[in-house]
Amino acid sequence: MSLKPHQLFYSVSFLQFFMSEITGTTLILFLLSKGLSLENANYLLAIFFLSVFLSEVPTGAIADKYGRKASVLLGLICYLIYSVIFMQANELWLLMLAQIFGGLATCLQSGALESWGVENSDCPIEKLFTTANSMQYISGIFCGVLGAFLAAYNYSFPWIASIISNIAAILLCTRFMTENNTGDHPHTVNSLSAIIRESVRIGLNHKVIWIVFIVGLFISFSNSAGNTFQQPRLVALSEQGVWVMGIIKAAYSLCMTFGSYLVRKLYNKYNDMVVLMLSCSMIGIWLVLAGALNSFYPVLVTFLVYEIGRGMYPTAKQIFLNKRISNEYRATLLSLDSAISQLGMWQV
Repeated sequence: MSLKPHQLFYSVSFLQFFMSEITGTTLILFLLSKGLSLENANYLLAIFFLSVFLSEVPTGAIADKYGRKASVLLGLICYLIYSVIFMQANELWLLMLAQIFGGLATCLQSGALESWGVENSDCPIEKLFTTANSMQYISGIFCGVLGAFLAAYNYSFPWIASIISNIAAILLCTRFMTENNTGDHPHTVNSLSAIIRESVRIGLNHKVIWIVFIVGLFISFSNSAGNTFQQPRLVALSEQGVWVMGIIKAAYSLCMTFGSYLVRKLYNKYNDMVVLMLSCSMIGIWLVLAGALNSFYPVLVTFLVYEIGRGMYPTAKQIFLNKRISNEYRATLLSLDSAISQLGMWQV
């Protein structure tokens, strides 16, 4: 049995999204059940975002120097440690430690898997990312319903499902991930610091890339509060139990799937710059409307349209950046983009 590179990329992307989203459906509610306040929950999220910000570029350089497979596997192991600690711990300091491992896991996987997919697959970039993101969002439908259903019995059950999918991803990568282009990378003798410096220099010297990085910072900043507190807000406005978040999460995933699909259709008529600008507009306009309203159905509808924009933006940005970045520093530059975006999420 063997998997083609694009098939493995889709499979691992699916599992990555599944193991994070099945717990994300009730994450804030899970923290509240442990006796934490919303303020403490926000501190934990801030620690996660800060650890990602500080680790992104160094871990991207690890992928450029030692290979994409090593970075992805190490990231999955870190996520496994994060999940086990987070599921079992009630003490705030242990949850903080778990968030650090979660941040490392995110960093080690982010640019590495994306770079591996671009460099080893013969699929066009537009098809690779729109398909992968659509599959992720479809998995979010099952995550929303299954996560809320499991949490209704026990808040730990979604984390057990996450751990199982994590182990499956580790086994797939160990068995099937190969790097056909390893010999093409010139970083066998360069130091990590040299790779980081050169990657930052490339980013600064290409104004278009840098502008996209800054736009990502502002989008992350504007989205952070809404995405963090929408769970308790919508549950309170609906006057229903936690189960309602499963239905809402599934609806979000459908909208994000449509957003990713819409990007592929838009590329038939417009260039990548126009598509990226349209996705940014979808996020900004509808998030403002969602914040201005204060009753359940109007807020829900505006959030659903906003989620279409959220499905469009990552796909449009991935295509835009990967068309302008060489393999040599791809993982580090993609990690630099992620680090800048995470800085916008760090709000306390």
